[in-house]
Amino acid sequence: MRHPTQPATAVAAMAIVLAATAASASPPLASEVPRAEGARLILAQADGQATPTPASQAEPSDAGPDQSGLETPAAFRFPGHMASVWSRADVEAIHQDTPVTLPLMIHDREPFEQGVTVWDAWPVRTPDGAVAEIDGWVVMVGLSAELAEIEETGWDFYTLSTWRYWYTRDGAWRPGGVVFTREEALGSRQWAGSTFYDPDTREITFYYTAVGRPDAASLAEDEPQRPISIHNEAAGRPLAEQRLASVTASLSASGEGIAFSGFGEHRIIGEADGFWYDTMETYLASSAVYGFRDPEYMVDPITGSEHVLFTANGAGIAGPYNGVVGLMTRTDEGDWRLEPPLVVSAGVNSQLERPHVVYRDGQAYLFFSTHDFTFASDIHGPRGLYGFHSQSGRLTGRWTPINEHGLVAANPRIDPAQIYSFLVLPDGHVMSYLNETWGFELDPGNEERSFAGAPGPMFRLRFDGDIVSVGEANNAR
Repeated sequence: MRHPTQPATAVAAMAIVLAATAASASPPLASEVPRAEGARLILAQADGQATPTPASQAEPSDAGPDQSGLETPAAFRFPGHMASVWSRADVEAIHQDTPVTLPLMIHDREPFEQGVTVWDAWPVRTPDGAVAEIDGWVVMVGLSAELAEIEETGWDFYTLSTWRYWYTRDGAWRPGGVVFTREEALGSRQWAGSTFYDPDTREITFYYTAVGRPDAASLAEDEPQRPISIHNEAAGRPLAEQRLASVTASLSASGEGIAFSGFGEHRIIGEADGFWYDTMETYLASSAVYGFRDPEYMVDPITGSEHVLFTANGAGIAGPYNGVVGLMTRTDEGDWRLEPPLVVSAGVNSQLERPHVVYRDGQAYLFFSTHDFTFASDIHGPRGLYGFHSQSGRLTGRWTPINEHGLVAANPRIDPAQIYSFLVLPDGHVMSYLNETWGFELDPGNEERSFAGAPGPMFRLRFDGDIVSVGEANNAR
């Protein structure tokens, strides 16, 4: 088995896009939404990569005769879909050596924002996947909760999830406040997603997970409508059903910062169908909450099609260890069509969170995060960043585990839960958030603290074909 054992070539600029398989002929299963204007592809010319073929000229990856000189007629086809598999044998082959192990991280002395805890976060990007620079500002959006509300209600931080944003020109982050309140958006609270800015229209679109009943008036009124097993992580919480949603607003920038206004209608754009993706009713109890979440918008650089990737559970796979990377495609009419999953983990893991794809050197890399406790009980993998590789760079092609087993970056054994929720940025830097970190048990002032709740120090990946390793770590000293 091959493992990354030495540094690869330095990471050059690259465009990050979210990728998916080609549109299927299946009937629409998602609600209509206005088609985003200005969703153009401006693919960065990284490492001499050629401009991709326009959608109208793109050929299927299996086009043309092979060495025999013969070609099967295009009409000789049969319907169906193929998904790549993350197998037990892949995970059992994990070797957590130095190239895939992160260094120990020490949190800053001061909180990221006083009185607020922060976890899943992401930059505002443009449709080509680049981090948006808006009149010199860059913007980060993330999930948050107020420490005072956590103490007052007794609910966990993730139950009190609220979208906030921050912006900076010089690395000193300024709080922008709440993007939309839990009551304004759909669901009793909102979990992770993605955010995209159109510089032509100066509009910003928020893709989010609506948790609970879409019309829930409050957390207290969003009780599950049927008993939940005590063995399910959702027990004792408000309803944990999930749908994909979006809303568009206007963005204004000044010397003082960034502001949003003129929010349109919040819309459900995707729901589990019970055929490709488990509904909450069909999902079996496990140590992880049922999933239909984390919408990641993308523009396919080859076809120009718009897609959304998401985390889900496969309805066609016996659960609960049936995590999949799901897909939706925007149609010419502007609605979102549910598609079959890209990757399935039958009997392996119950959630493949926050999936996204990076392109470089004509190849594609599909990344996701997962916990150690979401693996099946008789196999073991560390909490970290995992991924798959497409040699052809075509989303309809085969995906194989990066590093032959899937593990890209693991927390160190001395602190196996230190960071989570990874997002690979255009230049190979990786975002995450701090979980349990330096000295909580040793510092009398922090002895009650068990969650850092702040963006983690960034590290950078090195790419060499299907080998991806942990490169440099950014130290602010």
